[in-house]
Amino acid sequence: MKKIKKKKPAAHMLPAFLIGWTHGDPPPPGYLAAWFDQLYGGPLQIRFLSANGHQHFEAVHTNWKAQVQLAPPPEIVAQWKERLQWEHPHIAQLIAPPKTQSDRQDEVLHLARIARGLTLLMEGTTYDVAMGLYRNPSDWKDRDLADVQVDDHVQVEQHEQIQDMRTWLHTRGLTKFGLDEIETFLPLGLSAKDREALLYDVAQQLMVNAKNPKVGELIAFGREGRQVEVVRHRTDPLYGSPLPLREIRVV
Repeated sequence: MKKIKKKKPAAHMLPAFLIGWTHGDPPPPGYLAAWFDQLYGGPLQIRFLSANGHQHFEAVHTNWKAQVQLAPPPEIVAQWKERLQWEHPHIAQLIAPPKTQSDRQDEVLHLARIARGLTLLMEGTTYDVAMGLYRNPSDWKDRDLADVQVDDHVQVEQHEQIQDMRTWLHTRGLTKFGLDEIETFLPLGLSAKDREALLYDVAQQLMVNAKNPKVGELIAFGREGRQVEVVRHRTDPLYGSPLPLREIRVV
């Protein structure tokens, strides 16, 4: 296990996962490495990011990294406990590297595996920050690197906007991949089932493309060669922090 120095993450950087637990001290990083190596073949390298203790480290497999803070600053813990209404006295956070990369899908899956391992070892609860989704140890779906399912990482939410007589549908989870979320609108009262499926399909294609489309760009997806157009880029404060969104319309 190597010790290296690294700058702390910026205060505004949102973690990919939070893990809350109640009983006992967090497991030593070596326990996490042993668990990972047994399940996934390893090797998982632990690189300490602080000269004091083992509570801040990177979990590295090949070129994929997950930064782990087992004891974030008290103000961060208090902020998340209030926001999530968690009774867990302890919170750890996992932070993804900031850059979008061509192998971002594999990197996000690595993050998820580290989150799963810590959740199991701590007998805690995981909160996927981008998705807004809670997972207990029994809720995790273990996927092979070649079997990435979009709904493991992205969900579609609906909100009725009565004043505008429309339904707002948008994804949550694409920001884990360094991408903006996508949104679309329907007249109020119409079934949103097909449009929800459309958002999942487009999200899957964006994960493959690994880059944000520009306003005016056409996105082709599916075997039928369907297309949507990106018509707007904006941010929305609905979830307490700016959510980047790109509106799409069916061509």
